[in-house]
Amino acid sequence: MRNTTYAAALPLLVALAAPVSAQQDLAEINNGTNPTLLTTQFGIQYQFNEINSNLNTGLFEAFYTRPFGAGGRRAFRFTVPGSDSPFNANPIYGGVPDVEFTLGDVSVTYIDVFHLTEKNGAAFTFELFLDTAETEAAGYGQFAGETSVFYAWFLNNGAIFAPAWVQTFGLEGGNDQGVNVNTTTVDFYYVPKLKNPRFYLTFDPAIIHDWENDATFGSLQVTAGMLTGRAFGGDSQIYIKPGILFGGDRPAEWSIQVGYKVLNF
Repeated sequence: MRNTTYAAALPLLVALAAPVSAQQDLAEINNGTNPTLLTTQFGIQYQFNEINSNLNTGLFEAFYTRPFGAGGRRAFRFTVPGSDSPFNANPIYGGVPDVEFTLGDVSVTYIDVFHLTEKNGAAFTFELFLDTAETEAAGYGQFAGETSVFYAWFLNNGAIFAPAWVQTFGLEGGNDQGVNVNTTTVDFYYVPKLKNPRFYLTFDPAIIHDWENDATFGSLQVTAGMLTGRAFGGDSQIYIKPGILFGGDRPAEWSIQVGYKVLNF
């Protein structure tokens, strides 16, 4: 069964986009690519995942980030996901026949930029996944956590290089079927400095190891974004993020995400 939600999302993103005012100094706008420069933001995004030629799934997310504390170097992020998968319609997983879109695991993330200079910065994050998924296929089936630590270098050419270590783990020893999660990800986030500040690119290659299934694979995601002007009291943008997975243990073949968000309000 082919997923049509991705195609339906494109007209919405085009409608939300608006020309950037010529009076704005685009270079001064925080576009969200610097992971140490926290700002208020709200957005929606949808990711289409091609598992194989006969199966695909999707993930919708709405998110809100709010900095706090001295200098705004700490923040909370709230994420509400919607799982779009044929597995959600299977009664075996607690689903309702013909209902493929359902609530996933709502999460709360704490972000702490504990080191920041003109040349480099470092941050720690902890994300708590609440066991809110309406089917076993839509979430972890338990409370789960994800920690990350990254160190960012601000290069002389204006680029940013910020490798990170990420650990995802179950907090209850497994779901009702005894299936647990324990995954390590090492990624190498890179943001080149583009001549036109209206646009941005990010590159995010990663190596992932699933300790529960003894599986290792690689991935590469590239984000292309464009500032679309003032909206809702902030700076809006649209973006697209294609991704591909490598290796015989990969759980899917490729993905593509589209999104819209407003920052700095």
